[in-house]
Amino acid sequence: MKFLKYMIIELSNGLLAFFLVHGHYGFILVLCRVLGSLQNVELIYSINYDKKELLRFNSTENKVAAYTEYAMKWADDFNKKPEWLHMEAEKAIADCKRFGQLYLPEVEKTVKPEVTVRSVRQASGKNPAMLICSAYDFYPKPIKLTWMRDDKEVTTDVTSTEELADGDWYYQIHSHLEYFPKPGEKISCVVEHASSHKPMIYDLDSSLSESDRNKFITGAAGVVLGVIMAAGGLIYYKRKHTG
Repeated sequence: MKFLKYMIIELSNGLLAFFLVHGHYGFILVLCRVLGSLQNVELIYSINYDKKELLRFNSTENKVAAYTEYAMKWADDFNKKPEWLHMEAEKAIADCKRFGQLYLPEVEKTVKPEVTVRSVRQASGKNPAMLICSAYDFYPKPIKLTWMRDDKEVTTDVTSTEELADGDWYYQIHSHLEYFPKPGEKISCVVEHASSHKPMIYDLDSSLSESDRNKFITGAAGVVLGVIMAAGGLIYYKRKHTG
């Protein structure tokens, strides 16, 4: 048990050690559980053999529990020494707290997602329109996307991907909404993530859809090009006429 305690120092929050005895595999799992804050840390020590848990020590109970008849004698021997169990657990927990102070601030860092809400398909006849709400480059992984229509949650015609890993510790997720637009309605995507203490609300810009905006830009570019060509032709005509 002392040997494993020192291994905890290396990993701070847990140790998984495998062993082989006469062709049978086993493993020993040591965990430090932070219950709310580093002031309340629980030590879990578990011995497993041939896919069965034999013993488990819980520092909160300061007791070793046996899960097989074979392990009962070990548990009885350990439980006859409660002061020793408590002392060894406190030493390991002190190591957990010390390393927790170093590493938990890094683990608890959050990165706010970059969110876009846009139209990807216009309604046509019986075919509904489709919107997509995308959240990019956020950390940690857990996140929730919810659609709202006029401040009421939409629970139907919504499909979402799982959180997708970018391979650089960040994640992305996408949610689609199929709907038939109504004049004057407000559609929003609500994002809940650890990087914000309150839900983040992103409204759809309904002034122009993306396809309409593209058509508008293309048309405007055509008008500008036409004006330039007309002006060039007029200048050429005047110069030729003057000459």
